[in-house]
Amino acid sequence: MFREYLTLLKPARLSFLNYVRDPGPGGRIKLISLALFTAALWAALFLLSVRSIRSFYSVEGFGDILSYKTFGLLWLTGAALLVFSAFITALSSFYLSRDLSLLMGAPVDRESVFWARSTQSLVSSAWMPVAFLMPVFVAFGYAFKAPALYYALIVPASLPVVLTASFLSQTLVILLVNVLPARRTRDIVSLLGLFGFAALYMIFRLLRPEQLVNPESFRSVAGYLASLQTPTSPMFPTTWASDLLWPLLGGSRGDFRAIYLALLWVSAGVSAVISSYAAHFLYWQGYNKSQEGAGRQKAGGLLNLVAGAFRLVRNPEYRAVAVKDFKIFFRDHTQWSQLFLLGALMIIYLYNFSVLNLKRYPLQAFFLENTLAFLNVGLVGLVSATLSLRFAFPSISAEGFSYWIIRSSPMSVRDFIREKLCFWLVPIMLVALTLTWLTCRFLDAAPAMSVTAFVLTLLLTPGLCALGVGLGSRFPRFETENLAQVPTGYGGLIFMLSSSLSLLLIIGVSAWPVVRYLRIRRGMSHFGLREGILMPVLALAVLFLAWLLWNRPLKIGREALEIYDEEARGRDGPEDGGDIPGAPRLPEGGEAGA
Repeated sequence: MFREYLTLLKPARLSFLNYVRDPGPGGRIKLISLALFTAALWAALFLLSVRSIRSFYSVEGFGDILSYKTFGLLWLTGAALLVFSAFITALSSFYLSRDLSLLMGAPVDRESVFWARSTQSLVSSAWMPVAFLMPVFVAFGYAFKAPALYYALIVPASLPVVLTASFLSQTLVILLVNVLPARRTRDIVSLLGLFGFAALYMIFRLLRPEQLVNPESFRSVAGYLASLQTPTSPMFPTTWASDLLWPLLGGSRGDFRAIYLALLWVSAGVSAVISSYAAHFLYWQGYNKSQEGAGRQKAGGLLNLVAGAFRLVRNPEYRAVAVKDFKIFFRDHTQWSQLFLLGALMIIYLYNFSVLNLKRYPLQAFFLENTLAFLNVGLVGLVSATLSLRFAFPSISAEGFSYWIIRSSPMSVRDFIREKLCFWLVPIMLVALTLTWLTCRFLDAAPAMSVTAFVLTLLLTPGLCALGVGLGSRFPRFETENLAQVPTGYGGLIFMLSSSLSLLLIIGVSAWPVVRYLRIRRGMSHFGLREGILMPVLALAVLFLAWLLWNRPLKIGREALEIYDEEARGRDGPEDGGDIPGAPRLPEGGEAGA
């Protein structure tokens, strides 16, 4: 059994090693740039965590309590993320993966298949939460000047928590699939998880947790301490991990108890045994139930009614592709369900501005209000860049194995890219303008500053959307099964860097005229010859940068797709669709009707 288990893991291991040894043309640069970006992200996360921990600890009289609660909440949050991630990954690995039909028909023990899938699911679901939490745990040790024993126990304390979360999630998946169909289980859990996250995020923000670092806002010390009592249980493995390491940080080192480490590993072992028994009795039965048809989904009346609005588009090619994109988007719950999360984030974004009380600084209120209104353009730009990365960037790759249908139609590559751009530009622009308008109202910005913010938003948003579509055309991934994985590749990294630099450059060029305007309005300066020359020049520079951000990515993406089509057709000839994903091929040695 163990030899079969290692054999089943061998393809994934060899695939990873081969990619590292020979990543292909340009792959080495991608690996180096990804490593540098990861190192920079870890360094930034470490420094930010150290600063936050020290700010909590510096609160006089309550620093220890705040730090302890933060440490425990970190473990609890990480475990919750692990459980949800492991559940979704295990569901796909155990029941919905395409290669399961091959493995189940092979002469191998089914328990070996289960444990191999369990290992792959564990690695796939745990690497990202662990990678982001490790710098924070190290930051706690650095901020509290912990001994070497603390750093030595981070991995032995974290690993059983990861194993327990993974095994419990796998057991829950096995039980649910025997009750509900696998695909329906994934849909229900995904929607509930998204709704729950959005609701918890809104509740957490509306409680205004920033008051926890301001004891003066409470009427009494007792009320302040009562607000810090978070629900914990001595039966949670996260509590054992927190209580194991905390004495080495802020608590008394004499309270260190190694029994917590033993409890953590016992809980991991018990979870593994329970998962093994569930797999032995229920896994094959659940796999048979999961092999149902995908089902045919028909667009409802409301969806068809809304899609009828695309009749206003006169170009029939644009209209046909736009209606297709619209219906596919709302038929896929993993796409349209993100609108709820987007709505929650917009509410919190606007709420943060609504609770700002700048009037308590009467002398600086005008300057602060208008400066924040201008800086808000950069924040709105980041929102637009995020939406473009999530929706516009994967729009080309969303065609998948049906891309050959688009390319065999009368629609040119230029028109295809423009349709994708126009389809996503309208909702992203609507979100950006709404955020700009409401934040200017909340801040009571001057009319001239509000107009400036609107103009900059109108210039930035189309450019960022064009950057997403253009780079998505330059780095397409037609073979992907999950569109959420498209922005995580090398092209997504290039988009994030390019959009950030573009925002910094345009906001930086616009900053000097805005500052001069505010100084002139406050009577601190006057409009002179330098302002009369530089302001129009800088305005033209902003227009040129916005045009460049709009035009250049689209040109790069169009040329990349045209080269891709020429190479694909050149390999197998123009008569059979080439290597365009999903293109039908003629049988070898005969005609289509043979």
